[in-house]
Amino acid sequence: MTDDTTPTDDAPTDERTAPNGSTDEAWPRADESLRPLADRLAERVVRLDGTDPADLDDLAPLEDTLADARIVGLGEATHGTREFFQLKHRLIRFLVGRLDYRLVAMEANFAETLAIDEYVVHGRGDPRDALDGIRFWTWDTEAVLALLEWLREFNEGRPVEDRVRFYGIDAQFTGASAEALREFFAERDPALLDEHGEGLDVLVEERIDVDRESIDGDDDDGATGETNERLERAERTVDAMRTWFDDRDATDEAVALHRQHVRALAGALANKRGAQENDMRAAIDERDRAMAENLAWTLDHLPHDRAAVWAHDEHLQRTTRETRFGTAPSLGSRLAERYGEDYFAVGFDFADGEFQAIGPTEDSEGRELDAWSLGPPPEDAATRLFATVDESLWFLDFAAATADERLADYFDAERPVRSLGAIYDPDDEHGRLHDSYRLPASFDGLVFVAETSRARPIERD
Repeated sequence: MTDDTTPTDDAPTDERTAPNGSTDEAWPRADESLRPLADRLAERVVRLDGTDPADLDDLAPLEDTLADARIVGLGEATHGTREFFQLKHRLIRFLVGRLDYRLVAMEANFAETLAIDEYVVHGRGDPRDALDGIRFWTWDTEAVLALLEWLREFNEGRPVEDRVRFYGIDAQFTGASAEALREFFAERDPALLDEHGEGLDVLVEERIDVDRESIDGDDDDGATGETNERLERAERTVDAMRTWFDDRDATDEAVALHRQHVRALAGALANKRGAQENDMRAAIDERDRAMAENLAWTLDHLPHDRAAVWAHDEHLQRTTRETRFGTAPSLGSRLAERYGEDYFAVGFDFADGEFQAIGPTEDSEGRELDAWSLGPPPEDAATRLFATVDESLWFLDFAAATADERLADYFDAERPVRSLGAIYDPDDEHGRLHDSYRLPASFDGLVFVAETSRARPIERD
């Protein structure tokens, strides 16, 4: 069953909560001290009727807001919220159907998502297998499957050049790109393969991830020994392949595709080099740099010049990322620098409810994927203002909000909102589970959901 319906009150749940969290009104959603501001904000939001992807009528007011955008970043405050995924499906349908977008880019690896592109463009393969193959449990859900099935339905019977394409832009894994390059060079240049076969083996088998237990604290220079030797061998191999492609015909489609595989590998290795040297700020920087470059390639390579980008809020914000390892440029800050006002970033926030993430087991001896919820947000969180608005599901254009002087004053400050990725740490509610933004500078728009539910993993035999 695909996830194209709204949640029901009797949906099964396996929720576990933080020590200071609860599903039973753990905090007063409506903060009456914020009521005057909330009422002013309510006058400027676009009320959304629900999360059903099939109904787009209530999104009509967004047509003028997004008409001039070339890239729309669709964020999320967690990697495991069903309503966020359904709403992003709705927004992608809107962008494709009303504004002629023909590219969806996702926070997933380039090579692994080529099977998804084959399915949505040509109907080849099984979308469940394709989602399983990208190695991101975050997207292996009924809601994302429903999006892929709709993209296939939309593309059916259209001229190939008018079909929506689907590409991953992340840079975390090396295996699939390396395997594709090994097959390519076996035909095009076996001598290069003979010289760098060991380096490609390292990349195919992904034997370059750092053993974090070998690093002794923040002052350690990183991993050494065999792991570092394998990384250096892989880097030499990628450099050799990059040099090979420098003199090749860019109009050759196979050359263009496999050159991009090399770029994707280079980005992944730069990310891993930062981790190897215990420089996580550099690793974060290189990952977002690679995502920006991969997105630029898809826009340059394809005839379509408008893209919807699916990723976390932290990646898509227009400003730099403030992490516990230091400040680093984000994917979104690079898109804002490159595309200016043609980039429109949409953040997400929520008040209550559940989401899925990797968190501690009941005995705290390990970690597992489970359902969780958060307790009250910080006292100065924008989430408290959003929760006081009488509407429970809405879109806000920050340009419209800040036209009001009192709202502009409120948002002209760093304010926390909900924010966590794949990992849930119940001992860090107001640290890694919230991020502070000067919201109108970081996002052009925001979607707020009062009550959320866990994303539903795809059931398999």
